[in-house]
Amino acid sequence: MKALFKRKTLMTALTLLVTSGCATTTAVPYVPLQYIKQHVASLGVEPTPKIIVVDTKDQTLTIVHDDNIQKVYKISTSKYGLGQRVNTYKTPLGLHRVNEKIGEGVPHQGIFHRREYVGAAWKPLPRDQHRKDFITTRILRLEGLQPGLNKGRDSWGRLVDSEERAIYIHGTTMEWKLGNPSTKGCVHMSAKDVVHLFNSVPTGTLVWIN
Repeated sequence: MKALFKRKTLMTALTLLVTSGCATTTAVPYVPLQYIKQHVASLGVEPTPKIIVVDTKDQTLTIVHDDNIQKVYKISTSKYGLGQRVNTYKTPLGLHRVNEKIGEGVPHQGIFHRREYVGAAWKPLPRDQHRKDFITTRILRLEGLQPGLNKGRDSWGRLVDSEERAIYIHGTTMEWKLGNPSTKGCVHMSAKDVVHLFNSVPTGTLVWIN
């Protein structure tokens, strides 16, 4: 199982140049789509036209549509590293899917508590005054699809279930931290980017975290 997630297997040195909407170019790690497809098939999971690929090394999230890179975003994953167990605050590895989308119509920077919009929006503050990293804007809730790895419990009986751990892709009030590991397990995005992602992928879309 460990070999399954070795980064040399998952990512190659090849990079692609992708032009963004603001006419700048960004080097993006090549996504090993064939490997992901084989893994999805081996689990008996129905493939989806789009797949979200979260690269924890480069702190990017990529939408792949019909084997083409559609969009690349800057993100943040856990400052505690990678891991599956509950209460470690680590970002889980492996195959997931978006099982719930929350926040349609919520204003940018609108704040959520326990996945409920609380009717507040944070105001930008100087970095030295902003102490609280709220869940904001949109939530894409993730469900693990690999029993014993990110679904249910592991072979020692420890909870490793990403859905029960409340692992989300969501907006953040500390957007200046994006690009570096800084979260407590979730995947953080800017308000603009998480709205674009939310509108671009349907519920059920597969998510590969490596």
